[in-house]
Amino acid sequence: MIYETWMSCIKDEVKLTELVIPGAHNAGSYGMKKMAECQKDNLLTQFRFGMRHFCLRLNTTKKGELVLAHGITKGDLFENALKDIRAMLMQYPTEILLLDIREYYPQKFGPVTLTYKADKHQVDALLRQYIEPEKYAFTDFEHIKDVTLGDIRRAGKRYILINDKEEYAYSRDCACILPWKKEVNCAKAAHFADTTLRFFDDYQTDGLYWFQTQQTPYPFTEIGLTNPKKLDESLRPYFSKIINGIKANPFYLKSANIIAGDFMTEDYLKSREILQLNLLKGNVREGMTEIYQNGLT
Repeated sequence: MIYETWMSCIKDEVKLTELVIPGAHNAGSYGMKKMAECQKDNLLTQFRFGMRHFCLRLNTTKKGELVLAHGITKGDLFENALKDIRAMLMQYPTEILLLDIREYYPQKFGPVTLTYKADKHQVDALLRQYIEPEKYAFTDFEHIKDVTLGDIRRAGKRYILINDKEEYAYSRDCACILPWKKEVNCAKAAHFADTTLRFFDDYQTDGLYWFQTQQTPYPFTEIGLTNPKKLDESLRPYFSKIINGIKANPFYLKSANIIAGDFMTEDYLKSREILQLNLLKGNVREGMTEIYQNGLT
């Protein structure tokens, strides 16, 4: 299989905004309580299933330790996540990562707003220790829409560190949209599968298009409050329908970029379906189409 090295098959001239990239929604939520857990395996395992976009949200424990977070739920040490990313960099030199790292965003519940804290100096220190952004982070661009895989490869870099406030050394604010609507993302599986592709009609960008393929538990909606695992189990039978909808519409296919979901390491279903879109978009190098296609089976 080719999930660990699939980027080696992609043409140099393909822009990051044109490439179809599997992403892990709430990548750092592995091992958390059921109501917060969106992935069951650590980052290195996610990578080996094809993930190249990782959203990591941070908080701090009472002991001052930086941890991965999903809302008020705290998970693994940030340091352990960086060890996994370090292993990716050392073991898989052909692959490029998009690391979207920030504090968990403030949450408003009625009159109360919850805020989360991750000291940027502490974050920077860990980034320097484990993934050496001064050596591996690609920063030489004005706009993410202009960046090709070849640009990053020729520079000898390995990842882009994305942070909308550019809080960390070598981080960049990359134009990106992440469409979400309560009436779509909080609908039951069949309804969600029928309506989520309309986001491509309603939202456009010349930056990264972060398309989510999972529902959101929310009170007083069709799905209400439940855990992500149950939602994933009900939605998985519809996943191919969502991807086939992208395949059937030239505009949707052109727009397809980062496609993220929950429980991406349950099996290879989601990664396989997502990565096949690169073949339809003509992103695979000449002479490597068969290797790429066969590697996904």
